[in-house]
Amino acid sequence: MMEFRLVYRGKLFAARENEERRERLIQMHDIRREMHRQLDELWKQHPSLKDLRNIPMGFSDPTAPNGTRVATRLEEHARVHPKHGINWAPLICDAFGLLCRMEILFLRPEPKGGVVQGGDLDNRIKTLFDALSIPSVKQMPESLDVQGEPNPFFCLLEDDRLITDFRVTADRLLEPCDAETQSVVHLVIGVHVILANPERAYMEFGYGV
Repeated sequence: MMEFRLVYRGKLFAARENEERRERLIQMHDIRREMHRQLDELWKQHPSLKDLRNIPMGFSDPTAPNGTRVATRLEEHARVHPKHGINWAPLICDAFGLLCRMEILFLRPEPKGGVVQGGDLDNRIKTLFDALSIPSVKQMPESLDVQGEPNPFFCLLEDDRLITDFRVTADRLLEPCDAETQSVVHLVIGVHVILANPERAYMEFGYGV
């Protein structure tokens, strides 16, 4: 259906680092906010997603004064994915009949290769997948003020089980680093969207309308 790339530059902790759990949860939500910013642009630019963003559902928005405002398909989509006081708008989800595969270029200030010897790459990728998905209760920072979060909050995945396959290419980030930037990574995430349920996608995306 579509292909696009998401990018992230910053720290990426391994999921096994329990002593840094609080900082990791804050960092994961920072990744969510960065992905929201990029996915917001995708929803504005891609023709099918732009339609979902603008086409009215045909009934009043219950959150509007006196129910006078008509809800869009995007708003209704986010309204049925509420968690932790936030309405999430996942792109890859059962409701749209979509799956995805990923190709991840993983640059970090370490020698090229060393995927197995490094020992923590799998855990860092797990942190990334958690940050790309609608979070569970245990994956949200305790101090988060949800009133200041975007509505809808765009995310890539309803659940990481919708990833059919992924490939990671690890290489060296050719920039000077010190103790502060040693854990900084630069990720380029190629997302290949797969149409798993054509009938559901036809209804949700309004093909032929």
